[in-house]
Amino acid sequence: MEPLAPPRHRPREPFARRVKRWLADHDPGGIDTTRALALGISFVIVIVTGYATSVGFRLGMDTTFPMMAGCAALVMISFNPGASVAAEGRTMLRLFGVSVAFLALLTAIGPGNGPANDMVQKLLLIPLSFIALALRRNGMDGQRLGLALIVVATVGTIIRPTRMEAAMLLLAFCQGALVAAAVRLSPWRPSAVNAFVDTTLDMQGAVASYLRELSAAVRENHPFPPDASEVLEHLRGRVWNALANAIAEDPAAHSDFEQLRVRFYRLRVAVQLLAGCVPKNTPDTVDWRQPFAAAADHIARRLEAVDVSDVHAEERFERAVAQLRHVAFSPDLPGEARFALLRALTAFDRLSMVVTGIAAAEMAPFPPPHPDAEPDVLPPPPKAIPVFVKGPDGRQILSAPYRVACQGAVATAITTAFDLLIHLDHAYWATMTVMFVIGNSVGETYTRVRYRTVGTLIGVALGFGLFVALEGQIWVMAAFCMLAQMIAVVTQKDRYDIASAAVGLSVVLGLHIISGLGPEGMIARVYETAIGAAVALAVSFMVLPVYLTDQVRPEVRALLRRCRSAFASWWPHPGETTSVAALVQDVRGLGLRLPHLGAEQVFGHSAGDVANIVSTLDVLITYLALMEDVAHRLAATNPSEQLVTVVEAARSRTLTAFEVVLGQAGPGSADAANPAVAAAVSTVLGLADDAKLRETLPLVADYLAYSEALLRPLRELNAGLRDKPWRKEDMIAAGAAPATPAP
Repeated sequence: MEPLAPPRHRPREPFARRVKRWLADHDPGGIDTTRALALGISFVIVIVTGYATSVGFRLGMDTTFPMMAGCAALVMISFNPGASVAAEGRTMLRLFGVSVAFLALLTAIGPGNGPANDMVQKLLLIPLSFIALALRRNGMDGQRLGLALIVVATVGTIIRPTRMEAAMLLLAFCQGALVAAAVRLSPWRPSAVNAFVDTTLDMQGAVASYLRELSAAVRENHPFPPDASEVLEHLRGRVWNALANAIAEDPAAHSDFEQLRVRFYRLRVAVQLLAGCVPKNTPDTVDWRQPFAAAADHIARRLEAVDVSDVHAEERFERAVAQLRHVAFSPDLPGEARFALLRALTAFDRLSMVVTGIAAAEMAPFPPPHPDAEPDVLPPPPKAIPVFVKGPDGRQILSAPYRVACQGAVATAITTAFDLLIHLDHAYWATMTVMFVIGNSVGETYTRVRYRTVGTLIGVALGFGLFVALEGQIWVMAAFCMLAQMIAVVTQKDRYDIASAAVGLSVVLGLHIISGLGPEGMIARVYETAIGAAVALAVSFMVLPVYLTDQVRPEVRALLRRCRSAFASWWPHPGETTSVAALVQDVRGLGLRLPHLGAEQVFGHSAGDVANIVSTLDVLITYLALMEDVAHRLAATNPSEQLVTVVEAARSRTLTAFEVVLGQAGPGSADAANPAVAAAVSTVLGLADDAKLRETLPLVADYLAYSEALLRPLRELNAGLRDKPWRKEDMIAAGAAPATPAP
């Protein structure tokens, strides 16, 4: 017997191609890459103009003047997320106002005028830290303002200017801010809206390819691989990132962007569900494959050319669907295959409507959703979090942003004490580290501490290597310094570890260029960063700790109550209906905190596998959205009393399953409806001979299928919301367990 050949490994993708693919997913349209390029250009201009200003006016600040101008460019661009020119201009004004206010205070103090002034400036960092962190009560905009304030304060601490020098630094900051504003706010910038449209077109092409592969597999009787949808799932994240950038660029069109995203979301889900409607182990006596494949090919062609109207192609599609409907009621097919084809009919109908909606959006992109609305009115800004909020026991407690602000003040006081008592050479590094790593919870602080410490170690090691290899090549090192800052801008949103390494590299190289920082100073950068990180983590854990895991269970239960309320309002219940569309954003917001939630298990506040909880919620809301669509369409058909009875049985079971998860019913309550639902399925198939009901039966089949599919995520969430820590294994086992008959 010949030995088995070794497994073939996929060749490793070149690094440049991997970087390009990562940027395509995380920075669609090059929005952040353009910001990084603007930062690099601004650095070059402010260094040249700052040096020329210092030499021309004989200020004697040939390094510190361009350094502060570069700090202004860094603050104006790094802490200003990509948005419209008007929005970025407003943010720049806020950043400029906060920074200039501190520099004016620095001019009044003049720390370089004597030891007392220096002491005042160091002690001033403590209340500044509290103020900077308290600004988080205003959301991300406040958080960026606070970080900008700390960066400017740290640079002022490093320079320690006299009053006159501080006044010159104020002018340098103004110069750098003007240069950064001129470069960044120029009209030559990519459109985030166009990037969003291009990303949806990529999704459209991927769905067409998916349908082509499904059609070929059905026609040739080959199994359709389950991993075929990986490309669609991969593009899903890109669409989300592009959507966020587009909304930031044009907030007034938020509703239009969201409508287009929802269309492509439904398109993706519809084609994936269609793959689950392919009958298995069916006899060859009934030809259902040809009409199924022909209908799939037609949808693929429409996606590939949505702007082309082909009447004959539409007629062929209708014939294929009619033939498939005829086959679906054939007595020669087993019941399971007939049920699958009934659902396939609804899937093709849904796909046709979604593609029509996409075609309308592409022919007239982003029409105003409400003609009587004012298109230029921006959404109201988020409300600031109050100082005190109601705790779990009903008493007033300090809100999370102010608790974090107290942590920052304590941690900064500790690092300042280290400076005053043991005279750390670069204690400001520890203080700045405190401000950058203290997060909005213990878990977030832990995550940022880990990334910041490891990233700084890597960045300093790289900086030391470049320092040795390029000794004397000042301009080459300056180029590496600027490149590192640009990398940090691009990666700080999704790869904080890489951003921290880039910042560490740029800091040590920049300080070497400006002040001749040597190996000892570079090593100090590592251990003093570690000191600041350790202090921040200890204080976050011991002083008024904030745990996101304490908020997760109530949040999940609240989301489930909203899901049940929305489901209960749909047909056949009379009254005003509630949509689940808003829940999608809330689940995504919960998912963004996953790394921080998982990190809190180190401190005994584990929520277990929170990622599984959030993904289960996402699946639940997906099926609810499909049931909402089917319920609306069933209501429009005015179904017979028999079909209403069938739907009521499935609806009652679903409502009971929600009550079980919310603790309002016993564990086996939902199973009591299983015999009635099973009988309903037989009833659906038994009504096949009634010509009046044939058009409605596919919708009922879909409703029953989604009702059955909905039980699994509900069972998993019921297992996950118990008092014991959440475990992925328990949740999966609960979801996969067969329903038990009622006693």
